[in-house]
Amino acid sequence: MDRPPAIRASDAERERTSALLRDAAAEGRLTFEELADRVEAAARAKTREELARLTADLPVPEDAMTRPPAPVAGPLREFRLIGDLRRSGVWLVPAESRWQTVVGDIVLDLRQARVTAHDITIEARSVLGDILLLVPEGVEVEVRARPLLGTVRQHAGQDAPPGAPRVVLTGGTVIGDVRVRARRLREALAARLLGGERA
Repeated sequence: MDRPPAIRASDAERERTSALLRDAAAEGRLTFEELADRVEAAARAKTREELARLTADLPVPEDAMTRPPAPVAGPLREFRLIGDLRRSGVWLVPAESRWQTVVGDIVLDLRQARVTAHDITIEARSVLGDILLLVPEGVEVEVRARPLLGTVRQHAGQDAPPGAPRVVLTGGTVIGDVRVRARRLREALAARLLGGERA
């Protein structure tokens, strides 16, 4: 017996799937990298079946479209007079965070992070030091942070699909660079094994 043709997905269904994925990430079920991958796949999906596969391993309650959004974590503030500020691995990224150091680098790795909001604002300020933001592929990054004596090098976050998570990086540094990079964790591990390069 012939299989019935797949039903084409609508723009509204793609957006609904992206919203469910964002809720799942806010509940800690998906990392930032997983969220970015699935939102990108939802934007490319042609059929309802493709969309269904993206949420098959997630609880999708019947009232998903009417229930209140997942709770959002409060602002995070970190300050250090001398020394680097670093965060990586699995950690909770609130909708707003502020990172400040006088002498030292600020290195924030969002690839395994849990996000609590679709739009995230990160303020990073250093007097003498670099600012490095590592994000998953498929995440939109708007760089508003500016160095006084240094450069802005954005190698990620400029070409994201519709509905992609968004990070706004504000602040800056007096002497140092502002860098945004994307690298999948498995690629970083391979680079370390082959050449000892840092992620």
